[in-house]
Amino acid sequence: RGLVADGAIREIAPERLLKTEIFLVGPGQTVPVEARLETAAATFSLASINGEAEPRVFHPGQRVPGGAVSLSRVDVRLAAQQAWGESLLAQLLAPAPRPGWRQVFLEKTIRGYLIGIITVAVLAGLGWWLATGDALRTWSVVTAVLVVSCPCAIGLAFPLADEMATVAVRRHGVFVRDNDLWAKLGRVRKLVFDKTGTLTLENPVLKNPEALLALDPAARAALLALVRDNPHPLSQCLCEQLLADGATSPLEGEVRETVGFGVELITTTGSTWTLGRPGWAAGNPRSFFTHYVKNIPDGEVALACGGKVVARFWFADTARPDAQVEIAGLAARGLPAYILSGDQSAKVNALAAELGLPATHAQGELTPQGKADWLTQLGAEEVLMLGDGANDSLAFDRALCRGTPVIHRGVLEQKADFYYLGRGIGGIRALFEINGARRRTQRVILCFSITYNLLVVGLAVAGRVNPLVAAILMPASSLTTLAIVGLGMRRAFAQPLPA
Repeated sequence: RGLVADGAIREIAPERLLKTEIFLVGPGQTVPVEARLETAAATFSLASINGEAEPRVFHPGQRVPGGAVSLSRVDVRLAAQQAWGESLLAQLLAPAPRPGWRQVFLEKTIRGYLIGIITVAVLAGLGWWLATGDALRTWSVVTAVLVVSCPCAIGLAFPLADEMATVAVRRHGVFVRDNDLWAKLGRVRKLVFDKTGTLTLENPVLKNPEALLALDPAARAALLALVRDNPHPLSQCLCEQLLADGATSPLEGEVRETVGFGVELITTTGSTWTLGRPGWAAGNPRSFFTHYVKNIPDGEVALACGGKVVARFWFADTARPDAQVEIAGLAARGLPAYILSGDQSAKVNALAAELGLPATHAQGELTPQGKADWLTQLGAEEVLMLGDGANDSLAFDRALCRGTPVIHRGVLEQKADFYYLGRGIGGIRALFEINGARRRTQRVILCFSITYNLLVVGLAVAGRVNPLVAAILMPASSLTTLAIVGLGMRRAFAQPLPA
């Protein structure tokens, strides 16, 4: 956000940040470089750099890694421990060279076609001249050969099929950034997914929504005041639920945060509401932490008024609603899925079991470099990688194809071949199904082109086609080719749209 200089804040770009400089990070903002925490304890999310779904509390003097996102309600003061160029985040976000992927088959086909048709025209002309000595007849045959031959089937219809495929996948929420994606998809044999935010939802899911519905209006208003400006994932989940249920009027009062425990609301009438760890006494958090916190179930939060618990909420990381069905569908197409994550191996293995993946297809606790190295061992030249965090960046650079969901962070769009919207991954299977329709259409076009050219060019060489007839046949064949593209790609547009 900015540097603290002589008591004032001055804005500065991350790349100009130097060692030992003091800077502030606001709620929801990213720490650009490794830094020492100078203020009171603060909560940070490390999901984008190591895949950990659970936020982590840092205490004064501890080092906060570059790429951590502040979840505190107030500005956090830090001291830079490295320059921008030395930081992990700078390495992860550095642009990587992207070698262009050429349509080699298309280029060779067109080149061979042009060479072949010119050669046929020259030989036909020589043959007719030697056989008849009639210059007019010879020129008529050469003209007919050059006019009746049609490169449109290859030079125009193939790119048109690619463009129609791009439009078709857009209806499924998939947006292609680079058209060379279509040339690469046919070589994909494996799919590699990041876990947090890619296969799972961004925020945890409330497992007992009935507890929220049972709250009286006063409790709902107090809860909304506690969570509405809090970037913590659990607070965001509750806030979404409250707003979806129509809650719009928060209770008036002052909200305070005790990092690592919860938030507290002192209302204008003097009542006290708390939201945080079960059993948390706002006035004595350290005593509570020492004696009780280690026995609290993960993902449990309590809403209390005056120290009396009003409701308890349970949360859990949840796979995207369609993940199991879509991964099974992709596997049926011969595309096995793998999970790479920096999150705890136990969580990664549990997700793999839920999705029906073998234990060997799930890897947890990997560093960004570890992800890239594992991908190389798997065979990066035939992998489609899907991820959303900066920790996926190095693996992205090695994968053949790359896709990213567009949610909050948007770190990898510039490296991705495509990105997709929505809360599911159904667009990935649609991408392969539409690519299948595109390839079938192009095969039909190729067969038509070969058959047409062998027939009509053969007739022209034999002197059975005059230039006028050739001038009629050439646009007719072009229109036929376009009709084949339209009919062939109709199946791509017939794919059922996501709900």
